[in-house]
Amino acid sequence: MKRAVVTPLGGDEGYVGKIPGFRGLLATGRTKTETFAELEDALADWIDLALRRGVGLPAVRKSDSLIAA
Repeated sequence: MKRAVVTPLGGDEGYVGKIPGFRGLLATGRTKTETFAELEDALADWIDLALRRGVGLPAVRKSDSLIAA
């Protein structure tokens, strides 16, 4: 989750979380904590589906760090 990007949606809409390189992966929540939890679940599902389809996983650089707005 070090590469996760969580940004506010505006007003009382909550937050959206994404992980760069994981196309189509996003999660939403009322709080940053909830968004990170939802993102973890979505990431597990994303990885499972990618492996079952034989798509593989995106490359991750060691220098990437946590980004949170």
